[in-house]
Amino acid sequence: MTPTETRKMPKSSDAPPPTVPGGFAGQLLRVDLTKRKCWGEPWSPEEMRQLLGGIGLGAMILYRETRKGKGNVSWDHPDNRLVLATGPLAGLPVWGTGGLTVVTIGAGTNGPTSTQANGFFGTNLKYCGYDAIVIQGQSKDWVYLYIDDDRVELRDAKSYLGKDTWETQDALSADLGMRGHQLSVYSIGPAGEKLVRFAAIQGDYGHVASKNGVGAVMGKKKLKAVAIVKGTKALRAADPRGLVQCADDIAHDLKTDPSARSLYEYGTLPGVVNLSKLGALPIKNYTTNVPGGDITHWEAPKLRHGFDHRGHQCNACGMHHCHMSVIRDGVHKGTIVDEPEYEGWSGAGWTIGVTEDKSGVAWLNTQIDRACVDVNEFGWVCGWVMEGLEKGWLTRQQVGFDLTWGDTQGANRLLQMISKREGFGDLLAEGVKRAAEKLGGAAKAAAIYTGKGASPRGHDHRARWEEMLDTTTSSTATMETGNPVHQTEVGLPARINPFNGDEVAKLVAGCRGRRNFEDSLGICIFTTRTRLENVCRALSAATGWYYTLDEAMKFGRRTAAINRAVALRCGLTPDLEVPSERYGSTPHDGPAKGQAVSAQWDSMVDTWYREVGYDRKSGKPLPKTLKDLGLDWLSKELWGSKA
Repeated sequence: MTPTETRKMPKSSDAPPPTVPGGFAGQLLRVDLTKRKCWGEPWSPEEMRQLLGGIGLGAMILYRETRKGKGNVSWDHPDNRLVLATGPLAGLPVWGTGGLTVVTIGAGTNGPTSTQANGFFGTNLKYCGYDAIVIQGQSKDWVYLYIDDDRVELRDAKSYLGKDTWETQDALSADLGMRGHQLSVYSIGPAGEKLVRFAAIQGDYGHVASKNGVGAVMGKKKLKAVAIVKGTKALRAADPRGLVQCADDIAHDLKTDPSARSLYEYGTLPGVVNLSKLGALPIKNYTTNVPGGDITHWEAPKLRHGFDHRGHQCNACGMHHCHMSVIRDGVHKGTIVDEPEYEGWSGAGWTIGVTEDKSGVAWLNTQIDRACVDVNEFGWVCGWVMEGLEKGWLTRQQVGFDLTWGDTQGANRLLQMISKREGFGDLLAEGVKRAAEKLGGAAKAAAIYTGKGASPRGHDHRARWEEMLDTTTSSTATMETGNPVHQTEVGLPARINPFNGDEVAKLVAGCRGRRNFEDSLGICIFTTRTRLENVCRALSAATGWYYTLDEAMKFGRRTAAINRAVALRCGLTPDLEVPSERYGSTPHDGPAKGQAVSAQWDSMVDTWYREVGYDRKSGKPLPKTLKDLGLDWLSKELWGSKA
């Protein structure tokens, strides 16, 4: 298929051949930006079973296609791949199945990454007949990718340059004559165009694939946006009635299970108050663990009722989050914003010292989405600058203006400098690790990052050791295990001592695999707060395969091992698996006061390596581990004659 070729629109009855398992479209869309070519590539049912989609598919593509000699291509190399993948549940009537997984060599760590976003992209792509888009090469001129069933074109994007992500979606929708969810657009903002190392990809107004600089990768390829019309191709399930029953069971679980009900009602809004009780709410760049004052006005019902709002749910989803809101009062009165998730309230709020101005946080969070950077990394950068100006290791002359705790207007000014790489913003655009290491001294000591260059999610991990361990040892620049949910399903204890390094390491290792499995299905991580058994049943009903809990966990661990192999090729070795000085510090106040993760760090990491079956010195999965995972071929490549 050439960039300008237009094919006859398929009929709505068009469906994948009978040999393609249910839930799959049966084709990958390949895009070569250098050669300006697009073509469909079938993949086999055997590969579908082995890789599923999402990070499972993306990890294998990175392993096969980004090798360079004994190493790996860098994030900004034309041969880097940018994979936008759905999964076998995408487009089917299960809650939260409209999203995508972005897999690439990221600009933050220069290693593999996997980051998810929701909305309607995954559904639209499936109905156009594709399971994933695999992008390679670099365009000479700015383009966007347009997909409408079999019509796939690379189109000129010069008129959209400089626009933020909301403006880009507005303009493309208007130019293409479409409204609402007829068109799903995922794009980069000014930050991606300027190759900010923590630039994100945002779509469908407020859904963000945020981690490890995936927006910079898209910007380096000069791909401004991907616009997908909701296609007309059929998508079948092997057992439609069974799938509907599974969907009902998942919805029932989310509505009634104590661990999921608040998520169903309010999304992640309860996180502010709940995490503050644990000492896990990051406040003023980790300088305190205590909110101060009355935090009850940050409770979820009060947060939501403080704005006029309407639902903005993703495709086929009944969860009550992803709202669009209107600010009622103050300097931003009347402004439409996307309701912040917990990490928005954190990164655009508490991390930078905002304790009262909720409207300011909601407004700033939307500016971050529109400029399109990771809200967590922005919080760590901005909070670091605020602390530096307060303590004197940064000056007004360096930064260009005064910036104090809680100043959302000033934070937006800093955001725009970063997004355009202007002045001091050019250094900050490299991310907090590189900026801190350049300045050194007290500046370096105050920055929050991992040795690999990743930044943590929007929590104070000094009170959540399992997340610090997971983030720091991760191959993909963010948590690979995620929060343990229903861990007794996989034989783990319901509760552990959160400040016992041995117990923490065993929990993180034992949960390893679940998150990678879920992120390969084309389903939202919030929907999978149900029991894993339900998710396996849904996959079985969709595809016609019988998928067990053991197989699900093994699949995830196999994917993690492949990602680890890519990460090692990229130079992300075990000596980098350490938290920065501030990140791994001991809280001096709050619920986690005196809990010193540094005292147990080495033994905790040793236990984790032993439990996951990886070699502590080299970081490689051990030959026995790889054999047990069915990865004998990888064992031979990693260990040679020792395999």
